[in-house]
Amino acid sequence: MMPKSISISFRELEKLKNYILATGLRRVPTTNEYELLRISDGEVSFVVYRSGKLVYDDTEATRKIIDAIMVEEKQVYNYILGSDEVGKGEWYGPLVVVCTALTPSLIKKYRKLGVRDSKTISKKELFSLEKEISKNTFPKQVSYLLPETYNKLYEGFRKEKKTLNDLLAWAHSAAIKRVLELIKYEKVKVIIDKFDIEKTYRRLYTIDNSKVKIIQKSKGETEIPVAVASILAKVRFEKLVDSLDKKFNVDLRNSRPEDIDIKILPYVAKLHFKNVKKVIKGK
Repeated sequence: MMPKSISISFRELEKLKNYILATGLRRVPTTNEYELLRISDGEVSFVVYRSGKLVYDDTEATRKIIDAIMVEEKQVYNYILGSDEVGKGEWYGPLVVVCTALTPSLIKKYRKLGVRDSKTISKKELFSLEKEISKNTFPKQVSYLLPETYNKLYEGFRKEKKTLNDLLAWAHSAAIKRVLELIKYEKVKVIIDKFDIEKTYRRLYTIDNSKVKIIQKSKGETEIPVAVASILAKVRFEKLVDSLDKKFNVDLRNSRPEDIDIKILPYVAKLHFKNVKKVIKGK
């Protein structure tokens, strides 16, 4: 049985401790300094780490405990939006930006599913989670810029003395605005994985802040709507890289820019990356 994990809040941890006391679940010694408590009692087996992560065996008995301790956000918002991007740090492949809009009940469901930052998930689990996520219909915008388009846009921004963060702010704001057009709401919260507060707010200033609360947060993937966006974006990135590999007969993940025919580079690589520019200047 593959263990599953979920991040729990301080309040949920307190509820769990009270549940353990009330039911007499058998605690066993922790095995290292990172563990806060460890339970092994029949079908119930889980470990709580000091980081707030709970790792458990996926049995019906353990799922009932998690249901009992989980705290749902009060229904303040009709939707909580999450926006994230993938491909910013890779010299090859596209830039993918995704914005999702989740209801509080769907957020709870995805928490229990084990949704988290795509950077912490193996490729096999990533595709499995994306498949489970996609069983539910919810408003979202998935946008991508293949290298040829990305390079032209980046060059246009550069000529206007703008930076990559300007391009990212433009892409995120476009995705967020599109999702807001898709939903009916009285109040929503938008969470963006923070990269440049000023440039992002500048792109979103026309949004009605009496109805839309915008939060730019470091490590935004700790929020389920952002984590879902991260997973969807990563899967789309991987599929698009596969398409580029097939189209140009290359293996981008296991290549360096100097391994790629210079005539192909503008179609598979982000030309402003130092390692790519070095190849172009040297040939």
